[in-house]
Amino acid sequence: MESSKVWERVPAEGEIYSARTGHTVTCDDHYIYLFGGTDGAARKNDLYIFDPQNLVWHSVKPSGIPPAPRSGCQCAMVGTNIYFFGGYTKKEGEYFNDIFQFSTTSLQWQEVRPSTNFRPEKRTDHSLVFYKDSLYAFGGYDGSHRFNDLIQFNLHDLTWKVIQSETLPENRFGHTAVTSKDKMILFGGWNGHDTLNDVWLFSFTTNKWSQAVTSGFIYPRYRHCAVTMGNSMFIFGGVNKEQQRFDDIYELNINLRHWMKVEVPGISPTPRTFHRGVVFDGYFYILGGFDGQRQNDMYKMYLQDLSPEDDLESNPLAESKPSLDNELKWTEVMYTGNVYSARTGHCAINLNGVFYVFGGTDEYNRRNDLYSFDTNTNVWSQANSQGQVPTPRSGAKGVGYNKSLFLFGGYTRKDGSYYNDLHRFEVETSFWTKIFPIGDAPSPRTDHTAVLYENSIYIFAGYDGKNRYNDLHACNLDNYEWSLMPAGGSVPLTRFGHTAVVYHHNMYIFGGWDGHDTLDDLYQYAFASSIWYELRRIQGIRPNPRYRHSCVAYSGSLFIFGGVDKVQNRYNDLHEFNITTREWMLKRVTGSIPSSRTFHRALLNKDQMYILGGFDGRRQNDLYVITLACENLELSARPSSSLSRLFVEDEEMMSSSDVSELIKQNALLKQQVKELSDRLEKEEERDLCKICYEREIDSVVLECAHRVMCTKCAKNFVNCPVCRQPIGRVVTTFSAY
Repeated sequence: MESSKVWERVPAEGEIYSARTGHTVTCDDHYIYLFGGTDGAARKNDLYIFDPQNLVWHSVKPSGIPPAPRSGCQCAMVGTNIYFFGGYTKKEGEYFNDIFQFSTTSLQWQEVRPSTNFRPEKRTDHSLVFYKDSLYAFGGYDGSHRFNDLIQFNLHDLTWKVIQSETLPENRFGHTAVTSKDKMILFGGWNGHDTLNDVWLFSFTTNKWSQAVTSGFIYPRYRHCAVTMGNSMFIFGGVNKEQQRFDDIYELNINLRHWMKVEVPGISPTPRTFHRGVVFDGYFYILGGFDGQRQNDMYKMYLQDLSPEDDLESNPLAESKPSLDNELKWTEVMYTGNVYSARTGHCAINLNGVFYVFGGTDEYNRRNDLYSFDTNTNVWSQANSQGQVPTPRSGAKGVGYNKSLFLFGGYTRKDGSYYNDLHRFEVETSFWTKIFPIGDAPSPRTDHTAVLYENSIYIFAGYDGKNRYNDLHACNLDNYEWSLMPAGGSVPLTRFGHTAVVYHHNMYIFGGWDGHDTLDDLYQYAFASSIWYELRRIQGIRPNPRYRHSCVAYSGSLFIFGGVDKVQNRYNDLHEFNITTREWMLKRVTGSIPSSRTFHRALLNKDQMYILGGFDGRRQNDLYVITLACENLELSARPSSSLSRLFVEDEEMMSSSDVSELIKQNALLKQQVKELSDRLEKEEERDLCKICYEREIDSVVLECAHRVMCTKCAKNFVNCPVCRQPIGRVVTTFSAY
C-alpha cells in the first residue's frame, strides 16, 4: 500500500446516491454507510452501503420504521449498530431530537425511546461522538438558537443527561467533534456572527472542558469534516463567513497541539462544504457536499502508517502549553510627554524613526497642530511650528522626504473647504512653507492616499464632498512639478478611504468605499510601466470589505489592520497578504489587542507596526505596537542574485552607489518581464467569466450592456458588478466561430 498522501477520485459504480448535502456517513470494518440529506428535490431518509473492495454502491431497503426524512442528522457507529440523532426537515420546518438505531447485521431500523421524560432540545448541525457506553452530542441549531450544551445519552439505561461544566465553548453549529483516547476534540463552527477556528478538549474522565492553546494556523470555517488517525486530527474543506469554500486539508498533532497544512498532490476534491468524511482501511474518504452544486462524488487519500510517536497510549495529551513562535503579540505602548488630543482623520508620517502626527479632528475642533514621537524613548512632544502653517483640517495625507514632511489635501468639514495645497515642514528648522508647484495638480480632496516613490509623492483617488476619484498624480519633490500619471491597464474603481503602500517598484491599493459598497479588491500599480493590475487569482481568505483601515508593507507582505464596513461594523483583525505567493492569511494575535477601530493610522518602524489613535466608538490617542513576522520572509538582505554576488566578490572595483543603481535597474527589468507575463495572462483570460473564471463570457446585462459574466453567474446578480446599475435582463450571446 502506498505510503504518501495523494488524492484520487474513487470510480464507484452501482446504485449511487443522488447528489446531496447534509447527509451523514460512518463505517465499520467492511463497508461505508450513508444516510439522508437533501438532494434539492426533497429531504431524504434513504440508506446506501458502499463496498470499498469492489467499488460498488448498494441501495438498502431496511425493515422497520425509518427516521423521517431529514438533513443535518449526525451518527455514530457502536459495534454493529449505527445510532442517529437529530436533524431537520427545512429551515422553517421541523427539527428533531429523536434517536434511531440501524443494525448492520439485520438491516433493520428501530427507534430508541429514552426511559425518562427528559430529552435535549431539538437541533441540527450538532456533533455526535461515542465513548464507552454513551453518545455525546454538543451544540447545534434549532432555527432560532445556537447551543453550547453537552448532552450524554447512556445506551444501557437509555437516559439523557446534561454534562455540567464551569467552562464551556461558545454557542455554535456546523463544528466537528472527534474522540482521541479519553478526550473529545471540538473544532470550528459558526457562532451566529463569525466562523471559528478554536479547539476545545472535553475530558471524559473528569467531565471538564478546556480550551486548547495551539500553534500553527488554520482558517476559521464551519460545515467542514474531521477525522482522526493515530496522533492526528485531519480537517478538510468547509466554508467561512464570506461563503468562501475550501479544498485544503490541515493536520492537528494532538500531542503537540500544532496545526500544519498538508500539501496533497493528485486529483483533489473541489472546494466544498456540507460534505462528509470518514476513515476506512487507512484512507480518508470525502463524500458529496456542495461546491456550487450538490455532488455525489467520492475521493480518498491514504494517511501514512503510524510512527512510534503516534502511539496514543504512550503519549497522552500534554497539559502544558507549547510555545507559540508564530503568534504575533500586540503591546500597548506606555508613553510620556505631551501627546496629541484624542482624534480621528490625523496624518501620521515616520521620518527616520520619529513619528509625526498632524491635524485631524478631536472632540472640539479641526486641528493643525504637529506632534512628534521618539520610538527610542517613547516620548511625545509638540512641535513649535513656524512659518506658513497649514489651515486646520482632517483627512490630509503626507510623506517624509529629505529631512522634511510633505502634506497634501484634506478638508475642514463635509460641507466646507476641501484642499489640494502642498505644504513642507522642515524638521531641523521647525518651519512650514506652502509650496506652489507647476503642472497638473490633483483637484481638492480628502481620504485619498499619499506614498513616496523615489523623489515623488503620489496621490491616488479620494473624495471632494460630491465626487470620488481614481486618478493618480505625482509631484516631484525636487522641482515641485505635478504630473497626471497614465492610466493603463485595469484602473481601480473610484474610491476613498482605501490604503496605498509601496513595496519595491510597485504601489498596492486595497479596499475603500466606492459610494455604494465597501471594497475588498487589491490592485498593483507598476511604477516602471505605469500600468495598473487587479490581483484576482488570490489564495486564502480576503479581509472583509472595509474602508478607513490601515496598511503597511514589510518584507514582501502587506499587513491590513482594522477599518469599518458598509453597515458600520468596526474591525481589529490583522491580515497578511504575501505578495510573492498571492495568499491572504488571517494572523493569530495575542496580547493587548487594539480595540476595533477606524480612522486610525499605521506606521512601520523597522519590523514593527504601530497603530495611532482612531475611532472605536470614541476618539482615541492610544498607541499600540506589534512585531511583524511573515509566512515567507524574503532574503533580500542576502547576496542571492548574481548581481549581488558581483558586489560581494568585486567590491573594490565598483562603488556602492554604482552597485545600487545596477540592482535597481535589474529589479526594474525583472518587474517589466513580470508585467509582460501578466499582460499575456490577462489576454488569455479576457474571454473568461470575471466571476467564476471557469466558463466563457456568454451574456450581456441590460441596460448597461456590460459583458463580463457567463450566463450561470449572471443569474446570481441583481446589480451589474461593473457599474452597479440594476440588471433589467440578461441576454445570452454566441461566438461567431
